[in-house]
Amino acid sequence: MNPQLFISSNLGHQHFFSFDLESVVRLEGVRNYTRFIPAKGQPIITCRSLGIYLEQLPQQFVRVHKSYVINCRYILGIDPRSHSILMTDGTSIPISRRKRTAILRLLGKSR
Repeated sequence: MNPQLFISSNLGHQHFFSFDLESVVRLEGVRNYTRFIPAKGQPIITCRSLGIYLEQLPQQFVRVHKSYVINCRYILGIDPRSHSILMTDGTSIPISRRKRTAILRLLGKSR
């Protein structure tokens, strides 16, 4: 069974969602909101910060920037010129300067 995460989207109305974490490409944080981006379907926005979810995510999720947590299973490649990660959904995710060496080392080992 794939790992699940139950989240609450409290933007106007309280809704609870169950996510198959294998289907989540990335999480994007903006202030105290987190957007879950699935491989298929619509993004879900929650009124909690990224840090709240980090403790609940399996090891394949890595924080690469203060605003981004990615699922390593959806990495297409790394662009060394722009210091970003190319995802299978076509997005380019920046790698923070402070984390760049550790992230590149980690991703190099996991590929």
